[in-house]
Parts: sequence; C-alpha cells; structure tokens
Amino acid sequence: MQTLTDLYKHRFILQNLVSKNLKVLYRNMALGFLWSVVNPLIMVGVLTTVWVAFFDQPFSFALSVLVALVPYNLFVYCLSGCTTAIRDNVNLVKKVAFPRQILPVSVILTHVIQFPIPLALVVFGLLLIPKDHPTVTVHLLWLIPIFIVQIGLSFGVGFLVSALNTKYRDVRYIVESVLVVLFWMCPILYDASAKLTAGIDEGELPEWTWWVYFSNPLAGLLESYKSVLFYGVRPDLVIFGLTLGVTLVIGAIGVRMFWVHEKEFADLI
Repeated sequence: MQTLTDLYKHRFILQNLVSKNLKVLYRNMALGFLWSVVNPLIMVGVLTTVWVAFFDQPFSFALSVLVALVPYNLFVYCLSGCTTAIRDNVNLVKKVAFPRQILPVSVILTHVIQFPIPLALVVFGLLLIPKDHPTVTVHLLWLIPIFIVQIGLSFGVGFLVSALNTKYRDVRYIVESVLVVLFWMCPILYDASAKLTAGIDEGELPEWTWWVYFSNPLAGLLESYKSVLFYGVRPDLVIFGLTLGVTLVIGAIGVRMFWVHEKEFADLI
C-alpha cells in the first residue's frame, strides 16, 4: 500500500519518466511504434514456416503462436528493462530524492502503453483468418483479470531483479538466460495443459508434473490467453488460481527485496 501511495504522490516524476522512455525508445526510428507489431510478426513468420513446413502443423498454428507470443514479449520487455532500471538512471538516483520504485514502474508502464498495438494485431488476425474456434465470446472479459495478473507479475519480478542487479551486476545476464529458457517452458509453440493431462491419464507422466509446470506463473498466463483468445473458452480456473497465488507470493518477495536494498542504491551504483 505504501508503494501505491508513493507512486501517487510522485506521479509527476512517473509521467515524465514514461514520456522520456517512449521518446528514447523510438528516437530516430522511421517506423516508430510499428516496431511493436513488426517484431512479433517476424518471429511468428519464422516459427510458422518451420513448424508448418517440417512438422505438418495447420496454418492456424500461426495464430496460436501469436496469441501467446505477444503477451510473452510484453513480459520480456518489462523484465529486461526493469533489470537495468536503477543503473540506467545513476544521476537521478544519486542527486534526486524520490521513491526508487518509480524507475521499474515507469519501465513497465512504458511497455503497457504500447501493448494495445500488438494486441489489436492479434484480434485482427483471429477475425481475418478462419479457424475452428470462435473468436468473439463472452469469455473475452477474462482478458481483464488475466492482464491485471500479468502486470502484477511484471511488477513483482521487476522489483526483484532491479534490486538484485543493483547489488550483483551479473543478475542482468542471468535474466537474459532465464528468458531464453522460459520461451521453451511456456505454452507458446504447444498446448501444455492438454499434453500434460493426456500424459497423466495415460500413465506416462506423474501427476505432480502438471503442478510443477504450472507453478511457473507465466506458463499459466499464456495458457489462459490461449484459452480466451484462440479457443474462445474461459481459462482453466485451477491454472488461473495457481497463477494468481504464485504471482502474489512473487510480488510480496519482490517488493520486500526492493525495500530492503532501496537505501543502498546510491552507494551500490
């Protein structure tokens, strides 16, 4: 609660940081905000070409990848930016008195502002390209709590890595490696819940593998996005509940870690 109060009191600084981040991000770029659309399209094009040509996947496979890839990219951008948020603003941290949590928050808000552009691309693709599942259903309302949980996860992990990277410089490289692993540990190129459930029912996998897999909150979020956007059904409530629970724990740890080290930032950098 104290964090929210501090953010409100210093909202002018937050607004200016977000504005600065947006200007720096697309300075001297001809396409500007369109890069948030071009990047996922290139990745989807490459993945679809490989999987359709060599693994006999249907063309709708591209849509299922895009539905998961866009929110995954949002998490990657937020986490990568938060990792270096304190060190990238050395002069500000050393010379100006303000709540340091504003720095990772400004990074996350910068990317959240851009998120509607690639999300619109996803919806447009779902409406344009024929598939076996409905696109516009009442379950689209689930996007609101799913997105809120994703932002909460970004805040929690963002606070954690920004604090740790200020004290240990190699955290930045650990985060980069973890994000590569996360790409394959999340249901972007496959439907995790169906595969795991089938394996457990057939006795090929122990039941705990399902719980271990979805203890990764990002996996639960992407599975929920696919359920709502691609399949037109509500997300699995057990998966979403587990994702919410883990996100709250990570958020508490991240905020606590940030508070513990906040007074040391000026000396550490």
